[in-house]
Amino acid sequence: KKFLLQHLLYASYVFALSFLVLLSEKWVATYLSAIGEKFLSTYRSYGTYIAFLTILLTVYLVVPNYISFGYLFFLQFWIIGRQLVEKTRRRLWLPLKAYAILVFVFTYSLSVFPSFQLWISRIVNLYTQLGYDPKASLLENVWESLSVLIVMQLYSYERRQSRYHDKSVSCYLHEIGVLGFLKRLLAWHSEKILSVSVFYASVSPISAFSFIYLLALVVCSVLPKASRIPSKFFLVYTGILVTFEYLFQMWGRDAEMFPGQKYANLSVFLGLQVFSSGFWGIEAGLRGKILVIVACTLQYNVFHWIEKMPSTLKNSGKWEEPCHLFVLREHTPASTSVSLHSTDISPASANKRASSFSLSPCFISQRNQDSGSVHVDAGGLDNQARSSCGSANGGSHESHQWRRKSIHVLRKARFDMQMKTLRIFMNYWTENVFNLFGLEINMIALLLASFTVLNAMSLFYILCLVACILLSRRLVHKLWPLFFVLFATILITEYFAVWKHLMPWNQVVPRKEEICCHDCWSKFNANFDYCKSCWL
Repeated sequence: KKFLLQHLLYASYVFALSFLVLLSEKWVATYLSAIGEKFLSTYRSYGTYIAFLTILLTVYLVVPNYISFGYLFFLQFWIIGRQLVEKTRRRLWLPLKAYAILVFVFTYSLSVFPSFQLWISRIVNLYTQLGYDPKASLLENVWESLSVLIVMQLYSYERRQSRYHDKSVSCYLHEIGVLGFLKRLLAWHSEKILSVSVFYASVSPISAFSFIYLLALVVCSVLPKASRIPSKFFLVYTGILVTFEYLFQMWGRDAEMFPGQKYANLSVFLGLQVFSSGFWGIEAGLRGKILVIVACTLQYNVFHWIEKMPSTLKNSGKWEEPCHLFVLREHTPASTSVSLHSTDISPASANKRASSFSLSPCFISQRNQDSGSVHVDAGGLDNQARSSCGSANGGSHESHQWRRKSIHVLRKARFDMQMKTLRIFMNYWTENVFNLFGLEINMIALLLASFTVLNAMSLFYILCLVACILLSRRLVHKLWPLFFVLFATILITEYFAVWKHLMPWNQVVPRKEEICCHDCWSKFNANFDYCKSCWL
């Protein structure tokens, strides 16, 4: 019996221990599965940005070479192709992954096999053309291709797992909260972000290639906000410019287009510049173009966000904003079945208040006698209930407490209604500030532009300001296309004037210190060119 008891105790101990181990294994598996789902969800939302940023850092941290140019080329092929097709397809990002694998194998072979490295060095310069440093360690030469390979492998894994992702989740859940508000805010202002980025690229530097930016910006300003033509055009054009500028860093010296060489003026005319050495030099050279690519990618994501939005949040007008900026609770599915959400009063609180009023009919009669601010229909109460209630509780401390509670409830309800009215009022003014005060905002801009530089253009701005003040809003609205054409003409003319002044073969002959502008009219004929440029 003792032996049997020991075996039973041992068996129970082993069973309990195995059960605890099994529970711990299940807990660890569940925890790791939750972490994996969170990681996949994050990479599903930001995988493209992570890959884009990783490749940009890889290009910025090395000298311009053919391997980094390959990364940049296949990245643009992925981003531009996705924008044109309007969908992420496997054949767009797979070449980048395959290229990263080939570069990793090639770089690893150069580090491991000295004979192969010696044979390749006889054909090309390893450092200037391939970015490979023979004196560096294996990790220093491999980290670029390895980082890109890891990022692309994670992206491909996420794309495979996204096939089994449940996309039937209600899109309403993604439109509430801070993240949903930021998405709608970007949907409102993505066009403005793209316009600012394009204008920055057009003036850095002022050249022939940059002038195409400005001209396209003026033409695309007349298109509707829902048009996808501007982002597609700017992305394709920017990709071509980035390719030309990066190849210029490697081929410009052989083509004699660097500063001080034979065709240096042609590179200045086209806007091709030599990047400074180091990370910040390449970043400064590509900054304007990269900003345009980021703005176009942002607008691509905005269009997809708008497509996934519920129809109650979208605007169907051609010239309206794409969606509502603020989401009311009436737009959510939970509130469509419960109308009490429109007044921010839950059913439980409403029932509680109704029961509190029905508990004391004497309070109703007392409130009707003392104050006319609250009207309660007491027609259903008989005279006996009123008399018994009045004799028992009339003028007592309990009726005073009920009166105070009723005042508190009414004040709270009035305060809630006032806060909701204020919130709706502020939301309305925030969404329609440009529709309500668009003319005033343009008048302030004209006033600032007229006093920035005092010249002939300032007089024109003042005339436009006077016309906006004297004419009615309806007439200004009809004449606004004419104002737009005039402003665009002035902008292009000033751009040409600055561009002409910056060209090496068009330098101003008279020096500024030799001309006294206070005596301009007496010397107008002698210094006609200088006075004309001053007034214009």
